[in-house]
Amino acid sequence: MQSEFTMLGSMVAQADIRAEQTSARTAIDQGIRAALLCTLFGVEREAWVWPFRAAPASALHTQPTATGKVQVRAAQRNAARMLGDLMEPLGRIGHLGTLAGASDLDPMDPGPSHTVLAATLAACVAQSLLDEQPSDDANSDAAIGSAVLAGVESAWRVRGAITGTRPGVGFHSPGVFGTLAAAAAGARMLGLAPDACASALAIALTRASGLGINSAASMIGMTHFGWGALHGLEAALLASQGWDASRDLQRALATLFGEDQARAAAQNLAVPGTRAADALVFKRYPCNIYLNLLVAMLEEVIQDGPVDRIEVSMPWVPHLDCAQPKDLRQARNSAQAVAAIAGAGDVSYAAFSGPPGPWVPGAGVARLLPNVQLLMDKDAPTGLRKAVIGVRAWRGASLIQEAQRSMQSLRGWGAEHARRLMGPSDPHDGVAALYNGSYLRGFAHVKARLASVAP
Repeated sequence: MQSEFTMLGSMVAQADIRAEQTSARTAIDQGIRAALLCTLFGVEREAWVWPFRAAPASALHTQPTATGKVQVRAAQRNAARMLGDLMEPLGRIGHLGTLAGASDLDPMDPGPSHTVLAATLAACVAQSLLDEQPSDDANSDAAIGSAVLAGVESAWRVRGAITGTRPGVGFHSPGVFGTLAAAAAGARMLGLAPDACASALAIALTRASGLGINSAASMIGMTHFGWGALHGLEAALLASQGWDASRDLQRALATLFGEDQARAAAQNLAVPGTRAADALVFKRYPCNIYLNLLVAMLEEVIQDGPVDRIEVSMPWVPHLDCAQPKDLRQARNSAQAVAAIAGAGDVSYAAFSGPPGPWVPGAGVARLLPNVQLLMDKDAPTGLRKAVIGVRAWRGASLIQEAQRSMQSLRGWGAEHARRLMGPSDPHDGVAALYNGSYLRGFAHVKARLASVAP
């Protein structure tokens, strides 16, 4: 059946942020600015991430061969350069998406589906292709806001309509739902007709990828954000030139998520109005979404100094049980390490970042890490609408914190929280650029920073 794509295409073409309720407009605004800050942090502080730049020869994996070590190293450098070039097209959106994924601050829906970041990047890049530039900031913000709304809403509907299997099984969300969001946002930004918007979504599903087993703590999982944004925008551009793909959404979903299992419930796809914006969940710290509440609860008590012992209770999410992380990526996805970082008293972005290679915790974190106890409940719900995180913390022998929170507590944030994340140093006035001006001015700042560190 083709009616599902037709309906989605009409919704994308008609998306208008100005017609939304105040809560939805606020959520989209906060999501766009958070996505841009997420990207800026990636550019400024995740320079080690492939394919940001070619790795130095000393860091390459080389083995002496009959051709000689010097020649092998030259080949490795050339290969690294070629890999980096793969992310260059379409306004370097692949670089930006990958670096943003590395920062772990992307806004999410309760899927979680990683749609705001891809939609924001695609909308901003697509805007540069328009013959007529916006006459003022209000017009440009409305256009980009409408495009991001279209992206978030369409991807959220597809994910929410899937029945018969959990849509997170098999593929990492940024490579599937992020691709759909970028395609819809790009199509809306370009002002495509409903049928062409439907084509963009259909093409985007042919680009969906990113194995779920390589999500969370893996390096390759970060590239799913870049590829999703890149291929989603590509889908919109192809649709603008008359390209199309199969409109059989049911077969497409069954192919991705299990033959004869995954089906799209038409009534969920066709739900009236827009719902996705109000469902957004915002990371407040650059770590796994489940661990953000853990940090938030500990932040309430560290003003009086570090804690001495922490007990964390949460649903069973196996990859978050990592008592001895080997590197920074694992540390950001380790309940024990994140608790120790927060309990030691620093919740700026810098506390969660560092050089590549083995993770070396600071003295306060190293002291607290052995005193973190993790309790995972295999019977507790893991969905973000129902998941609950509990924290008990002690200073000396005194219990100073005992709290439970749900994921729905993670609502949006503005410039004040962005400055706290930035820490004491903001050398390029990134917070002001992203929060005091239009979305396009913020995106221009991010692009300028990328050009300055990776010409």
